[in-house]
Amino acid sequence: TSHSFAQSPEGKWLAAHAGEYGFVLSYPRGKESITGYTYEPWHYRYVGIAHAEALKSSGQTLKEYLENLETTEQL
Repeated sequence: TSHSFAQSPEGKWLAAHAGEYGFVLSYPRGKESITGYTYEPWHYRYVGIAHAEALKSSGQTLKEYLENLETTEQL
């Protein structure tokens, strides 16, 4: 299945190192009610290194992070 990518050597490497290059997982497992999409372990989006690191430390999904970022910028 397409979910097997997460368990492949490439998928494991990507999950561990994507943020170092500015990429984040768009639709993580267990966050379907927030993202509106099923888990897609291959679906990464480039956001830049600073945002990728901030997003990872926040524990938020990309959608939540962007919504909070917009709210913060409006203040």
